[in-house]
Amino acid sequence: MEFRIAGEQDLPQIMDLWDYCFEKKGDPFFQWYFREYCLQHNVVLGGFDGAGRLCNMLHLNPYQILLRGREETAPYIVGVATDPAARGHHLTRGLLASAFALLRGRGIDYVLLMPIYAGIYQPYGFAFCYEKHGYDMPLGELSSLPEGKGRFVIRRYDRLDKELFANVYAACSAKYNGLAIRTDFQWDKLLATHTLENVQAAVAFDGEGRPDGYMFYKVTDDRMFFVQELLAGTAGARLALLRFAGAHRSAAERFRWLAPADDATHLYLPDASHAGTVRPAMMARCLDVVHVLQEYEVPENCPDLACTIAVEDGLVEGNNVALTLVVDGGALHVLPADTSVPGPAIDIGTFTQLLSGAYGAARLEDAGLLEATDPRVVRALDTLFPPCVNYINEDY
Repeated sequence: MEFRIAGEQDLPQIMDLWDYCFEKKGDPFFQWYFREYCLQHNVVLGGFDGAGRLCNMLHLNPYQILLRGREETAPYIVGVATDPAARGHHLTRGLLASAFALLRGRGIDYVLLMPIYAGIYQPYGFAFCYEKHGYDMPLGELSSLPEGKGRFVIRRYDRLDKELFANVYAACSAKYNGLAIRTDFQWDKLLATHTLENVQAAVAFDGEGRPDGYMFYKVTDDRMFFVQELLAGTAGARLALLRFAGAHRSAAERFRWLAPADDATHLYLPDASHAGTVRPAMMARCLDVVHVLQEYEVPENCPDLACTIAVEDGLVEGNNVALTLVVDGGALHVLPADTSVPGPAIDIGTFTQLLSGAYGAARLEDAGLLEATDPRVVRALDTLFPPCVNYINEDY
């Protein structure tokens, strides 16, 4: 099996495999993706047999995220697919190993992935690093929401202009960790696909006429008011947008929204059975343990400390390292560990969760994902890598 970057000559096979596993060739998204995006703005890695037939593939779509205030390149893996005739031969391992080697060679430390079934990717070091609060309830429940503080004017748009949304989105970087950086290119791509999928927008303008919140949504044929994204600078703007959604009872019967994990809309709902659930969303994986630690910025006011960890990675040999982490005067020093004094063993998925701020060390220890014989090590890791509220809302 040859794993290599696909070229234009491979595009017909890529399109056929995508058509078999995902959207069909007649779908508007399929046509846009392969006409405007695939191989022009991303990289496709494929596994080819001796006859040149495409057996499996993944697409590396370019993204940058704000991780603990630092811009990190983090390609988003999509379109992972194996031809049915090639399934059962464990080709995914070789494909991912080749992708990781390619990205490490380019100095890239992270990858993102939204799984259909997480069990496929957990053996290869991916772990959930983002959660969302999911609501699925009768639309009429929104009628109980108060108006909130402030007066807002809601305007609806079916022609989407990034100038209406970009400032609100950018302001969320102060609140959320791991947020995708939406450049003009990323906004244009997002809004182009929203237009293809008949997504509309509602914008909440404050008393001075400035956008303070927005909602991308559509009403489906089965009478579902589906929120694709809702972000707001204030609770008042968010409540105004939700009340706007609730005013669609003649067109929709149910309401569905995957909100940020810290959303508190459920506190207003009279029926606790509609409070929704917090669920895992996006996975991530660290590709270069030593490099990300060498580049890590110590949190403000972090005291001097030292602890030892041993990272285990079954796919990237260079990540199997024992390290002593020393914070001295606000700087982190990454040193080879004295193996006679073992630190907690951490698999690469758990390490990614800790480093990304998805979960703190104490919570990971409580879950049985981190084992430390010395509680001081757990406290040190929690101080060095404090948990954050992670949020991302990119679909491909």
